[in-house]
Amino acid sequence: MSDFTLNLNTATPQAIAEIMEMDNKFIGTMNYLGLAYFWGHEYKHSLRDATISQRKRIHRKGLERNVSFLVPNQEAWDIIKEVIK
Repeated sequence: MSDFTLNLNTATPQAIAEIMEMDNKFIGTMNYLGLAYFWGHEYKHSLRDATISQRKRIHRKGLERNVSFLVPNQEAWDIIKEVIK
C-alpha cells in the first residue's frame, strides 16, 4: 500500500460520521486511526487539541503499557506528557 493523505476538511458530514464510527470500533486495537475519542473526561482538555499523530502515539503507548485513559491515573498522564511536549 502506498502512502497517501486524506484531507478530512473536504469530506462530507456523512463521510466523517462513517469514518468516526469505524474508528470508534478500532479503539483498543492497533488499527486506531487517531480520530475517535478514547479518553475520559479527565484528559479532555489535554487530548482534544492533540494532532491525529499524537493521539495515535498516545493510544499505542497505552496499549503497549496496558494503561487505561478512561479513569484518571498517573501512567496515562505520563504517556500524554511524553508525547505532547
